[in-house]
Amino acid sequence: METKELRRKLISDFGRFIEDDSKLEILESVFDAINHDEKKSIVSDSHYDIVAEEREKYISGENKTSSWEEVEKRLNAKYGF
Repeated sequence: METKELRRKLISDFGRFIEDDSKLEILESVFDAINHDEKKSIVSDSHYDIVAEEREKYISGENKTSSWEEVEKRLNAKYGF
């Protein structure tokens, strides 16, 4: 559905919805959820900070990393799979 068609349909639907109190309450909840999601991330800033710190360690070579092939060999040697 194109944007103009969708807009017309929504305007028509809203006209019917606002006449029904129970549907208005549901719409209010939906709009509250949309507005809430735009304001706040579910991931805290401290978690972003940790990711940034670990990324810096990775880039600088401070953290030891392994390729998937190396991990697979170690798992195979240790557990036989």
